[in-house]
Amino acid sequence: MRDVAASVAERYSVVQADDAEAAINRELSTPIRSDSRLSVSGRTALSVSEETSAAAQRREAAVQHEQVRAAAELARLEALRELLLDRRLGLAWWVDRYADAQFAVGDPAAKTRSVLTAFGLLTDALRADMARGRPDENAAIRARVEELLAAFHDPATRTRAIDLLDTILQTLVPPPLGATSGGETGSAA
Repeated sequence: MRDVAASVAERYSVVQADDAEAAINRELSTPIRSDSRLSVSGRTALSVSEETSAAAQRREAAVQHEQVRAAAELARLEALRELLLDRRLGLAWWVDRYADAQFAVGDPAAKTRSVLTAFGLLTDALRADMARGRPDENAAIRARVEELLAAFHDPATRTRAIDLLDTILQTLVPPPLGATSGGETGSAA
């Protein structure tokens, strides 16, 4: 029974002790029969000290903070790349960004050539990188689905996602006219 409890508990973090306890008890409530004359079932109670729980919550908050920071940085860099590669506004943005350096004391023609050369080198490198690194679209979709499924391990996230999907489905596919609250359509006899 200890091995069964340990294998179930290892799928949960310390902050999910209540969920782990429920899952272990669900597993242990199924009778274990190794001999027809003997039936064994069990119940467990998990406890986590306040200090351990607080430390685990701090670690989880730090991980989430780092993930949010990394996602924000990635979004910022992707937006910057899109801005630089915009054929209509990329150069205008680049020149505006470096206008103070471009029109400072000195020869504006040489500084303009320098800014344009730097912009050209950067956009050429970005385009070459995009052409070389075009990821398989299916791989990107699989990665996103795996990320989504990983998020569903958190019961609160799972509940919010189910509510959101239900709302979206109700918005996109309204119930047919004359439908009852149970989802069955009524028919006139």
